[in-house]
This record gives sequence, structure tokens and C-alpha cells, in this order.
Amino acid sequence: MVAGMYRMGAAISFAVMLLIIGIPLWWKTTEVHRAALPYRQIESIDPSNITIQMKIYVSSPVDRFNELAKIVESTFSEHTVLKVALVPFKIPSSEAVSFAMLEKSSAWIPSDTVGNLILVQVPSISDHDIVVNNGRVIYFTPNADLHTIATTVKDQILQDSRLQNKIESIVSPESARSSDSDIQKAMRASPDYDVIVSVVNSEPSRIKIDWALKADLKRYLQPLMDQIDDVSSHAVKSQWLYLLDLGEVPKRDSAGVNVISYSQLPHIITPLEKKLGFGISRNPCVHLVLYVVSCAQTPMKFLSESGDYVDSMISPLWGGIQLLNPSDEYCANGTSLVPNSKEVIGLFTSQFHSLLGISQQVSEGPVHFIRPIGPLLSTWALDLLYRTRIVEQITSASLTLKSLSKLLGEIGNIVINEDVAGSINLAVEHVTKAKTLLSQGKLVDALYFSKSAFSASEQAFSNPSLLALLYFPDDQKYAVYIPLFLPIMIPVLMSLKRIYSGVFSEKSTF
Repeated sequence: MVAGMYRMGAAISFAVMLLIIGIPLWWKTTEVHRAALPYRQIESIDPSNITIQMKIYVSSPVDRFNELAKIVESTFSEHTVLKVALVPFKIPSSEAVSFAMLEKSSAWIPSDTVGNLILVQVPSISDHDIVVNNGRVIYFTPNADLHTIATTVKDQILQDSRLQNKIESIVSPESARSSDSDIQKAMRASPDYDVIVSVVNSEPSRIKIDWALKADLKRYLQPLMDQIDDVSSHAVKSQWLYLLDLGEVPKRDSAGVNVISYSQLPHIITPLEKKLGFGISRNPCVHLVLYVVSCAQTPMKFLSESGDYVDSMISPLWGGIQLLNPSDEYCANGTSLVPNSKEVIGLFTSQFHSLLGISQQVSEGPVHFIRPIGPLLSTWALDLLYRTRIVEQITSASLTLKSLSKLLGEIGNIVINEDVAGSINLAVEHVTKAKTLLSQGKLVDALYFSKSAFSASEQAFSNPSLLALLYFPDDQKYAVYIPLFLPIMIPVLMSLKRIYSGVFSEKSTF
């Protein structure tokens, strides 16, 4: 009897240890850690719903202001991204307002013009009715056509349709319109970029190049990088490569020019890229290549799609190449070739503008654009870059967050650690802040938060813990643990049966 009681007590203790302590402990220790995520907030984010509020200050007679306000309202009625408000503005001056006087000083310009525009009517402008300066000011004469002013602002300065196309190209790439070449050429959003300037000397034995490349890049190219530093950080690097050809044999045409067509450009870039060191950094790279043509192949030109001879080509999302043909004198005498730094780097700068998505506006008809001196962008063009990058970063971050929300919601066994949850929460918060700031017209602050949201969403999406070895579907977990627990559970179940029989047999004896 005593031995039976001991056996029953041992069976009860073993069952209690396994069923009450062991199994819950096993379940808890194998549970996947999933930090809380703001699923409802992510669901409420609309990637295609972005509104940018801006002002256009107008200094003109009241009747012209009222007429211009009606035309601008009609012009922007079909556009959904930019919301434009015209504000009357009076220039504080005791003298008669003139174009020359206003261009000499900026003291009269309102303080909150970042992201906004100023339209000023002046008595006259030599040779033109409408002049767009390097800042945010558009001058027009009393004879200027107001419809032309509104069209210039909409299509060339603000480019609202381009912002809408940018959103569509990200949300629905398969149905997006491909007519905007600037969008196709533009680099994708990234917090950091490496700009690699490469000088390729195909024949160093005959062509000697004397060029202080680093100093000239710092002088002519670095100011542009400093100007757009709020958009992305660009590290300028340079290198010299020797004895490399373009990988394509040029064809000599009837004019005696060695020609490489635009269609051959991908065949040049693919082998050349292997030598350019694109893997030296984790950041995306922009390549600007100066190819010094060998004496045997000079003169060499690219043939554009329109059939014109050009010295440079741009490859969208990759960079640009330009050719430097040495003259017969350098090849015959072996004298040092000194490139024209302003021309070479000036062309690099123009290519880089295109890769940023900023095209050079051409003066046409009554409208004249004052070109900036040097590599810098016009201030209104910088605002356009800000708006484009903000729209891209908010849209991309929103789509990434929605993809993560769907993935993590459908698969319940993926680990969500605190780092991933923190990045997702930060991205959601900053997307919301960026949209709010855009609706208030605060462009610089919106750029900062959109950039932060984009970086945080990308960091969360690429976090290695989402694909860690701790991730097991339920069927795999059961397949692993059933062979372990089944042999243990059989004796436990038999002991439970004995306990049950023993307890009820004792009750029956009473």
C-alpha cells in the first residue's frame, strides 16, 4: 500500500513538472518576440496624398493683382500637389521701383520666401517683358501677358505636374507616364552618395596629362555639393585609370570622325564600370568619367539620338561620360596635355544637374532666365529639388511602411525586435510630421523629416533580424519538437491514467 502511494506520488509530481511547469516554460522560451507596431497609423497613411502649400507674393497695381489671381487659380485648378496662394506685397522704398535697383539689394525681399516666389511689376526691362532671376523673383513689365506669367510659373518654375508624375512613378511604376525625361534620368533618393570622378587615359605612353584634379574639383564642383547638402550628402572622390578602352570599336564616318552611337552606351558602361571601383563604398555611386581618346582614334565623338555630334553622354541613374580629344600637336610632340578645368568640370556640373533632375531652362520669347554663375543651382531650382526629393522620400517611406505592415501582420513568426519597432515608429511619426509641415509651407523642415522617415523605413526593411535563424513557421516548429515530446508524453499519459484509476478505486472502497 505504501509503495503504491509512493508510485502514485512520483507519477503526480512528474506530471505536474511536465504539464504545469515544463510545457508552459517551453512555450514561453520558444515564443517569437514581437514588439508592438502602429498598424492603424500605417494603414491610414496614403502615399499618393501629398499637399504642398506655398505663397506667391505679388507687387503690382490692384487691378493687375486681381486679374493675375484669377488666372493663377484657373491655371492650377487641375493640379493636386501644389496649393498656391497669392499674397499682395508692397516693396518698402522711397524711390521709384526699378529692375536695376531691386537686383542690387535683397533687403526688400520678405523673410519667409523659402519655397515661395515673388512676382514684381517694374516699369521696364531691357529686351524682355518677363525676367526670372537666380533667386525667387520674377520681374514683369506692365505689357507682360499675365497668362504667360502663370504658364511660366506652373510649367517651368514650380513644375507641379512633374511632382504628380513622380508620385505616380513610385506608387504605380507600371502605369506611370514616361514622358518626363528628367524623372527618368534623376538619381533615386538616398541619404548619402559618392561622386566618383574618373580620368581614363587610354594611351599614357603618348599622352601625358598635367592636371591638378583634386584642387579643381574642390574649387569648381564642391560648392554645388555644399549647396545640396540638406538633400543628400555627396562625397567627391577622384581616380586616374590607364590603358582602358571603351569596349566598343568606333566607326569612322564620311567626315573622318570616329563615331560611337547612343545605342552603344550600355555596352561601354558595363565593362567600364568593373574598373571604376563602384564597390568601394556602400553608398550609391554617381560616375563622372573623362575619357582621353588615344591618338589613333582621335577625333572621336558620340552620336546623339538626334544625329548630332556631341562630346558627352548621360546614362540615367548611373552618371556621365565626356570625351577629350588631344590635338595633333600633343600626339606628335608629346607635350603635356592641360585640360580646360572650367569646361570639363562645367560639363560635369551640367550632367550632375541633369542627374539631380534639374534641367536648364532656356530663354524663349518674352521670358528670359538669368543663368547662375558657376556650378550652383538657382534658388528656385533648389526649391524644386527640395520639393521633388520630399515627395519621393515621403512616398517611398509610406510604401515601405505599408509593405512591412502587411508582411509582419501576415506572418506571425517573424521576429520584431526593439530596433525594428523603433525605426518603424520613427518613420511613421516623421512621415506624418513632414506632411503636416508641407501643408504649412515649411519646406526645409519637411525635407529634414522626410529624409529621416525615408532612412528609418529603409533601415527597418533591411534589418537582418527580420530573417534571423529564430524565424520558424509553426509547421516546422511542430516537426522539430513532436519527436522530442512524444516519447516523454506516453509515460506521462499512462501515469495520469494510473493516477485516475487509483483515485477512483480508493473512492469506491469507501
